[in-house]
Amino acid sequence: MPIRDLLKECTGLRKAGQADRALALLGNALRRGGFTGEQVDKAGRFIQRELKADGNAHRVLILGQCTTTWVANALTAHAWGRGMAVGVIDGEYDNVIQELLSAAAGGERIDTVVFLPWHQRLLGGDGRSAPQRVDDEVGFWRQAWSIARDQLKARVVQVGYDCDTSGPLGTHLAGLPDGPVGLIRGANESLRRVLPQGAYFVDMDRVAGRLGRDQFYDPRRYHWTKQPFSEAGAAMLGEHLASAVRAVTTGPKKVLVLDLDNTLWGGVVGETGPLGITLGESPDGEAFRAFQQYVKGLANRGVVLAVCSKNNPEDAREPFGKNPDMVLTMEDFAAFEASWDPKPTAIERISETLRLGLESFVFFDDNPAEREHVRQVLPGVEVVDVPDDASGYVRALEAGLWFEATAVSGADRQRSEQYTTERKRRDAEQSFGSIEDYLGSLEMIGDIREVDDADMQRVVQLLGKTNQFNLTTQRHTEEGVRAMLGEPSAVGLTLRLSDKFGDHGLVSLVLAVPDTGGGAGVLRIDTWLMSCRVISRTAEQFMFLSLLEYAERQGCKRIVGEYIPTKKNQLVADLYSRMGFDRIAEHDDGRVGYGLDIATAERPATFIRPAEAVHG
Repeated sequence: MPIRDLLKECTGLRKAGQADRALALLGNALRRGGFTGEQVDKAGRFIQRELKADGNAHRVLILGQCTTTWVANALTAHAWGRGMAVGVIDGEYDNVIQELLSAAAGGERIDTVVFLPWHQRLLGGDGRSAPQRVDDEVGFWRQAWSIARDQLKARVVQVGYDCDTSGPLGTHLAGLPDGPVGLIRGANESLRRVLPQGAYFVDMDRVAGRLGRDQFYDPRRYHWTKQPFSEAGAAMLGEHLASAVRAVTTGPKKVLVLDLDNTLWGGVVGETGPLGITLGESPDGEAFRAFQQYVKGLANRGVVLAVCSKNNPEDAREPFGKNPDMVLTMEDFAAFEASWDPKPTAIERISETLRLGLESFVFFDDNPAEREHVRQVLPGVEVVDVPDDASGYVRALEAGLWFEATAVSGADRQRSEQYTTERKRRDAEQSFGSIEDYLGSLEMIGDIREVDDADMQRVVQLLGKTNQFNLTTQRHTEEGVRAMLGEPSAVGLTLRLSDKFGDHGLVSLVLAVPDTGGGAGVLRIDTWLMSCRVISRTAEQFMFLSLLEYAERQGCKRIVGEYIPTKKNQLVADLYSRMGFDRIAEHDDGRVGYGLDIATAERPATFIRPAEAVHG
């Protein structure tokens, strides 16, 4: 159905009292793309109207030195197309600090603030020197960030400066340090240097350049409405802002699932053999090799790779060992599904193997029929619209913005290797007669440490992303964690786990504070979470034993905690019971309170041996 007709149908459905069906149709269509800038704006206005009463929608305040209405609509539409319900509040024109203070004074819940600059003050001829103008602008935004983070407890997305023309100085002179282009570059570099941890910077120069400034900006619109973007420009910026909101909340997608034939190489390996595929010394071969190099780079920064190919298993593996032009190796893949099963079935097996939800998957396949099948059966999986020519593969994958992140930590870089090593552990498990024999053979070592500065980035990352093994799903910022641990007798413990196959890294976290309402000597667990990749390794028992030991040293007599149910954490609904806690409270919303006397607590068995000592 043409998008124009779809929008009309959605309006009719809403009038008929079927707004939910209209929203579902719009979400599906937006995922597939093909909207003009005007259509994105209409879709955004429709979605925004329906989400006003949705208390669960992620609330975004967008504030700018220009009019932001059309950008707000585009952000809403693109977020909805990516499965995010985002309620956008559009601030008044060039009223940034006042809007922030008003929201803080009114106790308004704001989850993310988007700051959108324009260059009128930065480039204004008011007698200030070029360096002073940059310093003043950076200082202004730092003040805004502080209010957003400290008073609203919101995440920050900062858009960079840009300009639509070089001005009267011309292209060469405008790029000098005190020229308009030079000033903008300097301001953006300064903003990046002081950007708060966990914030996201949208590089407007790159965004506008992708479309072309003549198409991205509209001077007439700016003169009439103080909105500098064309319809197409606002739509593209909204897409990048939607990606930024995801980056500061749930983070990037975790898994890239790849086809093989005519995706990683040209031709069908079952017909040509491993040395007959197109790869390497030819225009087409170089394109496939360039795509493999890009994918290898994603793996090196922590994206988990998996293969899903309709192929004979032996044929599918041969190029990785026999073709010298291959960039990717078998060691780069955490899961390898080569069979003649339907691809949705194979992808579900990959999800079960990796213990990662389908909503964290991106699927890349040259075959449009396979892509459509996955879209229909697995709507949570993002499907890349792959072009016919392999030279466009990198651009197609990059354009989806699936793997945008606020930072890449050492733990992120190790993730792909850890999942690949886990595949070796699974292979080893099949050779043992019992799970006990297998766990004993792993020679696991657990290292318990107090939360420190070195681990803070990983701790905040786990707090923001962990859903399945998470008893309360509390989302704390770095400032919140530091404030919690600053309380007397507070406990913050992390667990690193390693075995004979390799290092899992930091996999579990417990945050606990004195329970002032429960009397002296009572410790309340605020957060207990664990990475899903170490489930069934008795890591939770080891962490519990460590918490008991630490609480006893602090003089605590009792530990209390709460299970808060969500759609994804049913896995740990009985965790407190399994650790010997008693139910002490039940609430209508499903929350359950638990308590445990430390002196009489049973010590569960674990197959993990402790490191030499707890590190401070």
